[in-house]
Amino acid sequence: MKLIEAYVYEVTRRLPKKSRNDIALELTSTIEDMLPDNYSADDIKLALEKLGSPAHLAANYRDEARYLIGPSLYDSYVDTIKLILPWALLITLIVQVVQNILLLNEVQSILAILIKFVSFSIVDLIMVALHVLFWITITFVILERSGVRNLTVNEEWTVEELDKVQIIPDKKGISIGEILFEFGWFIIFTICYFTAGHFIGIHQTTDSGNLLFVMPIFQQQTLLAFAPFFLLAIALEIVLLLYKLKHRVWTMNMAIANLIIKLISVVIFIIIIRNTNLINAELAPYLANLMNIATIKIEQSLSYIVILTIITIIITTCIDIYKGFHKAKI
Repeated sequence: MKLIEAYVYEVTRRLPKKSRNDIALELTSTIEDMLPDNYSADDIKLALEKLGSPAHLAANYRDEARYLIGPSLYDSYVDTIKLILPWALLITLIVQVVQNILLLNEVQSILAILIKFVSFSIVDLIMVALHVLFWITITFVILERSGVRNLTVNEEWTVEELDKVQIIPDKKGISIGEILFEFGWFIIFTICYFTAGHFIGIHQTTDSGNLLFVMPIFQQQTLLAFAPFFLLAIALEIVLLLYKLKHRVWTMNMAIANLIIKLISVVIFIIIIRNTNLINAELAPYLANLMNIATIKIEQSLSYIVILTIITIIITTCIDIYKGFHKAKI
């Protein structure tokens, strides 16, 4: 019976999640109908050999032909888009909001600001969506053509391969899309960390319509002073990602490793963000003058933002750690 379960799993894991249960029941029934009464292990092997490679059978269950992404990567391709696209659009929208707040000009009317914000946001969101879809598709086409996870599709399949199959529940597995998203986030975060003093800050529009960088929010020298600790945290996160990429399923050892690495990362993050020299000393007076309010109020607001950021990071880290242990126990 284990061979049948392994075979059904190998077929259905290549199919859309919404149709997996129905096809699993149908395929199991088909295999059982092929078996004689009081069947033996050899009868099961013979029936599965008649059905052929799970990859080819999964391809036959597909309703639509796929010309770019094959059955072994199609689900990961769709999952990656579902995972990355919403975040990309959200970040773009947040950047637009922050940018418009910082560039608020008393000369402009509220209506003009809203029209400008909505028009630019729509265009930016469309462009970001197109870029995300394009680059994810290109990435998966390269993975497909280079043979990554192109397991038994082009190879002669044998029933003995099912003995090596590890049946992984959907909720326990780790998708390639999830790993790619985390890896991309670490790259972007690292670039931002080492270049924050050059572009993360207050910008103003010049008479020619170009953006002028007025001042940074963070002290680059302070960030560089903590660079060894930051790189240690990133290196540990990358090692964990490689571990996930190798095993593709949550285990108790992986959950414990995730716990240790997340705690180290959070401690390093809190030490950096709580450093009194991290925020540019000229930022509060500049914003106070720009908004025509007391400098002390801006400094208090910045303190609240730091505390809120720390609390958010701690909560999201605890959720991530809990999810790791929860999935490992499934």
